[in-house]
Amino acid sequence: MGPRSMVSWRGLGLLGLLLSVNFFFSSATDEQIHLVQLSPTRPGKDDPAYSHRGYLKAALGGNDTVDGCLIYCYYNVFDGFAAKLTTEQASKLSQMQGVLSVVPNTFVKIQTTHSWRFLGVESPNHPTTGVLWERANYGRDVIIGVIDSGIWPESASFSDHGMGPVPARWKGECVEGDVFSAELCNRKLIGAKFFLDGNLAVSNSTWEYDYKSARDVDGHGTHVASTAAGNFAHADWNGLGNGTAKGGAPHARIAAYKVCWAYAMCSAADVAAGIEEALKDGVDLITISLSGYLDVPFFEDLMAISSYHAMRQGIFMSFSAGNTGPSARSVYHGEPWSMAVAAGTTDRFLGADVRIGLQGRARPSIKIRGSIITQFATVTAPFAKFTDSSKFCLNNTLDPSEVKGKIVLCLRGNLSESLPDKADVVMAAGGVGMIAGNADKSMDSQLRFQLMYNFPALLVKAADASRIQAFLFNCDRGGCDSRDPVATIFSPKSYLGLKPSPMVADFSSRGPNSATPAILKPDIMGPGVDILAAFNNDPYAFLSGTSMATPHIAGVAALIKAVHPRWSPAAIKSAIMTSAKTVDNTRKPIQDWDGTTALAFATGSGMVNPSAALEPGLVYDASPRDYNLFLCSLGYSDQNVEVITGEKSFCTTEKYFPSTSNLNYPSLSVANLTLKATTITRRVTNVGRAKSLYTVSIQAPEGVKVTVYPSILRYTRAYETKSFTVKLERTKPADYSLETYAFGSYTWSNGYHKVRSPIVVGTQPS
Repeated sequence: MGPRSMVSWRGLGLLGLLLSVNFFFSSATDEQIHLVQLSPTRPGKDDPAYSHRGYLKAALGGNDTVDGCLIYCYYNVFDGFAAKLTTEQASKLSQMQGVLSVVPNTFVKIQTTHSWRFLGVESPNHPTTGVLWERANYGRDVIIGVIDSGIWPESASFSDHGMGPVPARWKGECVEGDVFSAELCNRKLIGAKFFLDGNLAVSNSTWEYDYKSARDVDGHGTHVASTAAGNFAHADWNGLGNGTAKGGAPHARIAAYKVCWAYAMCSAADVAAGIEEALKDGVDLITISLSGYLDVPFFEDLMAISSYHAMRQGIFMSFSAGNTGPSARSVYHGEPWSMAVAAGTTDRFLGADVRIGLQGRARPSIKIRGSIITQFATVTAPFAKFTDSSKFCLNNTLDPSEVKGKIVLCLRGNLSESLPDKADVVMAAGGVGMIAGNADKSMDSQLRFQLMYNFPALLVKAADASRIQAFLFNCDRGGCDSRDPVATIFSPKSYLGLKPSPMVADFSSRGPNSATPAILKPDIMGPGVDILAAFNNDPYAFLSGTSMATPHIAGVAALIKAVHPRWSPAAIKSAIMTSAKTVDNTRKPIQDWDGTTALAFATGSGMVNPSAALEPGLVYDASPRDYNLFLCSLGYSDQNVEVITGEKSFCTTEKYFPSTSNLNYPSLSVANLTLKATTITRRVTNVGRAKSLYTVSIQAPEGVKVTVYPSILRYTRAYETKSFTVKLERTKPADYSLETYAFGSYTWSNGYHKVRSPIVVGTQPS
């Protein structure tokens, strides 16, 4: 496998070829991998007949060997196993006493130097220092598990320079494999394992494109790991983004678990095995930039089940919210015990300048800046003639005799038109450069252009494209004193200070939460556009996606864990959510990709604010029992809840449980507020100064009156918990024939800390 050049990427590299394919592999005997979950309270659990192997042996009926069918045994993420079964064997197994569920294996998808400065973590004057890093000791000795496509261990981002001995509590190891020896691990990369037995798509042909080891051929897992916890290292991509790369927690430890394979995607059985090992090895938190399941109850969602058991063991988990935006109801990972991360921009713009004028004259001229992510030398050339028949640069529309050696203006008629395809057409006709322009300003919100090769090109806004057209038309009408129009496209650069920023990325998945609208998702937004981090053979690369935003949250969580090692996953999550920023660098509300004000369904609580998250003042904590009661309130049966939690007859034993909206969550969502008032209870724990007084301020959703009681919370000691109620009542009748939503917030403040919770109020068609 030779080196690959990859510039900017929101998809999957080799894995991306499989995004639209559903995989269910079977043989002539209808055999495929199933995941079997057993009741941890089953009678005779210690009897070999009721062990994992015992159940499988009974299902096989002596026709197959257990060793030939058993894939994985699970003990931490749930009590069960993965095995190759026929439909008949799976049906037989599902009817056995003590078996909670038998489901076919499924597949999920993989969805910087500057971003940490943009978030205020590093010092503006020195890339390796910062008050927040020093407060958290750079995340030292926090262990981050990365479930992904593996890791490229030679990257400078995984150097162990400045790091002490591996924590004695670590139980993991570096598993050897193809082009991956145990010596490649060090005091930074302290563990590396790979899992492929649950993926029947992996075959001998896979090794033509991938390594049978934890080595990352795709680059995705390497990028994620270095964004979360990469050490300080010089980085750039062909001169773009030149600076010091680092993760959010530069001295945290990394453990890589490879579960995604070239041309075979990521098997749920392998993902569960990776989480199982991570919990057993002793990680402190896990980041997973993989998709999940839409419109699936939690008891059928292996990611939700696995993350529940991680939460029970005190392990914080962050997931990517998905790259299927801006469509509504596209957000993944709706479970309340893990964090779903949306993607936003930073204030860095990758692009190039172009100057347009006349041959031999300095004036008149036009100077424009456009978007491009590639690298090329500055080029000056005459403009090709701009005509109605060729203006979109479609196949067979450019005349080589008019284009050869010239720069071409190409319009983008709609967002489905491929800019790289237009560049290919220009090159094929002999052009030496391309200025692409939006034909309509409605497309300007998607001003990103990347090329996989070096060619002078850029994308400009519709107004700038119109200016260029007017200049060329004026020359065609004789207004240029018989001089030819020429253009100079300058080499691309990184430009900082872009306003407004952040904005929500167009691809970032949106709410409402299809799993349960009582929980606002996504939870938070992180930087996810044009993030420079470690790659594979190409040392560093710019990638985009919620996959890039998610490890930013993991890095922040690692810093919080370093300062507050005993905080629960819910407390860490609350700290990140309630401290988030809701305004951009122009001090106006964060905008969506189309220039409108972003809703909470796009941003969650807002853009992560690491310095405030480290000391949030108050936190909304929640225990496993709180989540169990929430599951009961969803109407799940005892068996449904046992599948998720491993606890038998929980709902029947409790008998009474509050409404779904009463889960002690850092945001508040009521899916269907009728004319009858709704009162919701919340609890907040003081994690700041012992003696503190907080008062509440309210930004009510339109048409809704919000009353918080009491309106003042007085704390006399640290870790004291107080309750309050939020009463929601409509001030005017709503249209219940439509699904509508209104947005607001309430904020507790003591003059220093601001603890903000978004409010979402909906109507549902009756």
